[in-house]
Amino acid sequence: MDEQITNIPIDEIVEPWILLRPVLTESIEYFEMLESLRDNGFLNSISVRPSERKPGKYEVIDGMYRTTCARELRLATMPCIIKQNISDEDILALQIQAQAIRPETKPIEFARQLKRIQKARPGITLTQLASFINKSPNWVSSQLQLLQLSAAIRKSVDRGEIPLQNAYMLARMPTKLRVKHIEQAKVMGTKEFKPLMAGILKRYKEAVRQGKLDIFFTNDFEPQPHLRPLKEVRSESESQTEAHLVLTSTECKTAIEGWQAALKWVMHLDSKSVEEQENAAKLRATHRWSQPKEHD
Repeated sequence: MDEQITNIPIDEIVEPWILLRPVLTESIEYFEMLESLRDNGFLNSISVRPSERKPGKYEVIDGMYRTTCARELRLATMPCIIKQNISDEDILALQIQAQAIRPETKPIEFARQLKRIQKARPGITLTQLASFINKSPNWVSSQLQLLQLSAAIRKSVDRGEIPLQNAYMLARMPTKLRVKHIEQAKVMGTKEFKPLMAGILKRYKEAVRQGKLDIFFTNDFEPQPHLRPLKEVRSESESQTEAHLVLTSTECKTAIEGWQAALKWVMHLDSKSVEEQENAAKLRATHRWSQPKEHD
């Protein structure tokens, strides 16, 4: 099969006479490809053939998603593999083959494979690694960042619960802030989530630079509920040593307010426990950012 690799103007590329699957421009897959193309450019060439129905044009064989993204981004050209002497029947077969042999590789699997290459080639730089696998440095960096996510978050990414571009943003966040925004990563679109995280990260870095993490966490802190040990609850039920402090600090005036205050104490959400959580968060953050950084 004769082939030629070249860049072809977008306006010379036309849709195939039939598509195995339509381009779903509202799908997560499409938006992720659009973001990737905008940020990283083309990572692979599409396949085309000289069009018999529209002389002078090239008909897409495989790569209609990338072609549609390129048109939306108003790119001038696309890298293409021009296949000669391809019949209509050949296109049908090639489309099936392209989709059938394209199992969904999970992003984390790419990341682990990249890490294996790094271990096999100690000292390899990001640029060298990108050149070695014929990908952009931005793409390589984004995949490797996913390894910073917890196992639970990685599972959500693999299952498609968190869009890939949202996962990239989560991986850039400090651990405490990352955990706080997991649910938003699941329900928000990339166009909304990305600028939200970028703004928070910018404020966080500014607080680190100015040595004002305590102020940052005062503004950003949210207490996390967790149950007290049964032994501690049983002891309190017998002695009521904390009862007076809890009830007076919340200024309970009704039985319901007293009941709610007791439940908050059980979940470490009373004022004393919340203050302890906040102070501990400040100390962890200060300690983490005061440690000398390791360089690759």
